[in-house]
Amino acid sequence: MLLVAAGLLAACSGAGPGAHGEGAGEHEPASPETAVRHGDRIEVPHSSSLRGRLVVATAEYRNVRRSLEAPAEVEADPARRARITPPLPGRIVELFVRFGDRVTAGQPLYALDSPDLVAAQTDYMRARSAVAQAERTLARQQDLRQGGIGAAREVEQAQTDRDLARSELERATLRLKLLGIDAGALGRPLTVRSPITGRIVEYKVAPGEFRNDLSEPLMTIADLSTVWVTANVQEKDIRRVQAGEDASATFAAYPGPGETWVGKVLFVGDLLKPETRTIQVRIAFDNQDRRLRPGMFGSVRFTENAAPELVIPTTAIVLLGDASFVFVETAPWSFQRRRITPGAQIEPTALVAAKDKGKPEAPAAGDVGGSAGESAARGEKLTAIADGLKVGERLVVENAVLLQ
Repeated sequence: MLLVAAGLLAACSGAGPGAHGEGAGEHEPASPETAVRHGDRIEVPHSSSLRGRLVVATAEYRNVRRSLEAPAEVEADPARRARITPPLPGRIVELFVRFGDRVTAGQPLYALDSPDLVAAQTDYMRARSAVAQAERTLARQQDLRQGGIGAAREVEQAQTDRDLARSELERATLRLKLLGIDAGALGRPLTVRSPITGRIVEYKVAPGEFRNDLSEPLMTIADLSTVWVTANVQEKDIRRVQAGEDASATFAAYPGPGETWVGKVLFVGDLLKPETRTIQVRIAFDNQDRRLRPGMFGSVRFTENAAPELVIPTTAIVLLGDASFVFVETAPWSFQRRRITPGAQIEPTALVAAKDKGKPEAPAAGDVGGSAGESAARGEKLTAIADGLKVGERLVVENAVLLQ
């Protein structure tokens, strides 16, 4: 009984007017309000500690150069490559070059002896003799006609025979020309010459071989002073690559720092590969030192032409669920939460130069001024805004999460 009474007495004494809860409350100052909310609108009072922590800046247009990477492979320029195939079935009687040799246009490559070559030369000689015979016959008939002995029909027939013989000679001469044979070099093997200047990069022939497959190349000549790098760009990124844009390439064979090749996009392909959903983009690179060789793998970085985009510091965006919001200034130290549609993040190095597209409002008295450009200068990341914000509008760009 005594214990129970003591407990009740203690409880009553703790709940009386002299209890620590009420007395302490009388001596502690009331904490000031940090923000006053009116729905989506938020006001920051003059006495709020948030005024020293919030940073307000202006949304502005910035010139942005985006980049895109794609796998690539080195190729020889088709206009600077020639596969040398035999013009006629025959035997290789002599080779004038070797693998790796540098050749010039018109330089002899090899000599070929062929039964078809003999037939072509024989046809030419026969046609030339026929023309000489037809001209003598025509001259004789014309003399007879002038002497009153020959008939006009005989002269006309001789003229026709002469014209036919000349046509046959032209055909035989053209055939020799297509084979690369000079009419004054009859009786000799056919000498095949290089059609371009370059280096012999493939060599598949030996003296004495008989070749009858006219589609099988004996050697390949390529001029690799300029090469193509073909990149495979994904379907979703096709719109980001245009002819004439800058491009840089790195290769697995040269992984060291500074090993970068710079060029411009020659053209973007028109056909999409259905199996990979990619399109080929070709870039020309100077290769005077012949360090780039066809078949090498690498990576190409495309740099788009600079275009103005509305950007804000990434720190201004507040995520609520799956939605993105910013706090837009409607009056000095009065903000409204607004939903936006953000685009891609932009590195400060992608900015070229500021290009304002509107008249931003002047900073209010006692406010903290700034812009997205100043944020970029400090190395902060920016985000492009696709919808929900206009150029010139001011918004909280630092500590915006405190206004949630």
